[in-house]
Amino acid sequence: MTQSILIVDDQIGIRMLLQEVFQTAGYSTSLAQDGKEAIEHLSESPCDLVILDYHIPIYNGSIVMQKIKKMGIDTKTIIITGLPEVAKQELGENLPEEIISKPFNVAKLCHTVEEILGKKE
Repeated sequence: MTQSILIVDDQIGIRMLLQEVFQTAGYSTSLAQDGKEAIEHLSESPCDLVILDYHIPIYNGSIVMQKIKKMGIDTKTIIITGLPEVAKQELGENLPEEIISKPFNVAKLCHTVEEILGKKE
């Protein structure tokens, strides 16, 4: 079964780039441009992994993480942020599997996704 990734970023260029990278790698991808859209998507169609830009409109990464936990959604999460220490403090106990600093290396992000979801055969 194909593993699914929800890519949440307010920059369309980043969303499209990551969608292409992960679809090429064999993952099913969905996109959201803000925190509200991400939560709506997850409530309708849970996924294996969320790649979440921390500073997004409506609900930031911390609120999205709180809502995921409150809703009991079982998904793994990677947060991408320019301020990783601030994000860690704001997230409290709702830490993701990984926090990646911006600007990020796409190859490193792919490797991190493979480690979290398990290497694809």
